[in-house]
Amino acid sequence: MTFKNLFSISILTFFSLFITIDAQTSISTLSSSLPLQQQIPYYPCVNYEANRLIYPADSSSLHYFYSLLDTLSLYGNGHINIVHLGGSHIQADIMTNRLRQNFTQCLPGFSSSRGIIFPFRAGKTNNPTNYTISYSGSWSRCQNSLPPIDRTLGITGIAVSTNDRYASISFNLNPNNSGTNWRYNKLRLMASLSDTTLTPVLIVDNDTIVPHTSYHCTDLPFDTLATLSPTTYYTYRLPYTTAYGTLVLVSNNRLSNIFSDTILSAININCDTLTNDSTIVIGDELNIGLESDNESVVSSQDIMFPNNIVDNKLFTINGFILEYDEPGITIHSLGVNGASLPSWLRCADFEYQLNMLNPDLVIMAVGVNDANVPFGRFNKTDYINNYNAIISQIHRVNPNCAILFVTNNDCVLRTGRRSYGPNRNTALVVEAMTTLAAQHNTALWDMYGVMGGLGSMALWRDQGLANPDRVHFFAPGYTLLADLMYNSIIYDWLYRKQ
Repeated sequence: MTFKNLFSISILTFFSLFITIDAQTSISTLSSSLPLQQQIPYYPCVNYEANRLIYPADSSSLHYFYSLLDTLSLYGNGHINIVHLGGSHIQADIMTNRLRQNFTQCLPGFSSSRGIIFPFRAGKTNNPTNYTISYSGSWSRCQNSLPPIDRTLGITGIAVSTNDRYASISFNLNPNNSGTNWRYNKLRLMASLSDTTLTPVLIVDNDTIVPHTSYHCTDLPFDTLATLSPTTYYTYRLPYTTAYGTLVLVSNNRLSNIFSDTILSAININCDTLTNDSTIVIGDELNIGLESDNESVVSSQDIMFPNNIVDNKLFTINGFILEYDEPGITIHSLGVNGASLPSWLRCADFEYQLNMLNPDLVIMAVGVNDANVPFGRFNKTDYINNYNAIISQIHRVNPNCAILFVTNNDCVLRTGRRSYGPNRNTALVVEAMTTLAAQHNTALWDMYGVMGGLGSMALWRDQGLANPDRVHFFAPGYTLLADLMYNSIIYDWLYRKQ
């Protein structure tokens, strides 16, 4: 008996997930669910027969990723990182979050970290609804799809900066009624701080944590990137798990004046010795409880920017990597409104910061904005070359990382001053991605074909799944697409490769 057969038997021991088929459909539509798959409702606009992974050449690229799923499901060992890269579909994080829920709930032990988040709200752009961001002070935004780029960008493709002395950012991974229970005990802040007299600290309830390590670009093993990045990685370790936190800045002078080196090496500090006009410092992996009333954790004069900070010294945040030290699957959503392949190639720290995620699978869903040009002006050669440039960065980080291409959705293109029509460039994107999948011995999931091809967006709009702009989707549409993609991956993993 093969390893895959033993694995399938093990799965079936845990689950009897055969789900009845909707009365409106038949076996031939493939809208029914197999074990570990999601139940897919029947919609006449969906081409269920097209819902599979397509291999233009061989499938060797995905073998390593599937072996990681085997090990995790059979033995409970390993941590799998999946990255979903794209544009506005991904920034909204409805589709990716559904994939996250599906993967982490399909088997016991699959749930792990929430993954990377970004404070979009502080940059005054749409924030995913599955986590909340609050902030104080004034923040400015720079994103890869809106040149000129005046700050160093990385894997999130976006940054927010401030020179506001009272600025802060707070996050909550489990908003009210979200139905989630994400936790973290390690936070890595990707940021650049041009004023070295300051330190970003993390506040959780009455505890204040300073970073126990920071990594600069010169720490990388590959010298080719060492001159590209001013980014520092601030790592915060907590002795417990939590779902929220607040990041603020503290003056190093005030920190060093309060505690001696001996105290810095202590494991605990009596909070009775602290007052509301004391700035808190913590040594390597140290955690301190603060005296405070219900009004504030620490006084603003201590925890915010010092009075002598000058306006041109910016604190820039590229994102937060939230981790939980348990085996499982983490799915990172990397999307920026309007982003194309050239947008992502503008991110000088992309490869450097991707090293922090060490992806095992990257779902490549970039193309809608590349194809948003008059028909006849889309250049397949440039598109393929741009994709290969990004893939080269991915494989320098992890040579075994699998790639899954996702074709564009059907959408409209402006054809005149007040006229729109189906975007015929989408078929050219499918051709280009088919070439790329063959080059890299991997698969593509043809979202365009699953939707029904040219002009199908109108049918999805009629079913209440697509936005009136006929480019984006409503939440049920994104959920449906995520379930379809997820089912195609699960089927390929469990059944196609037996």
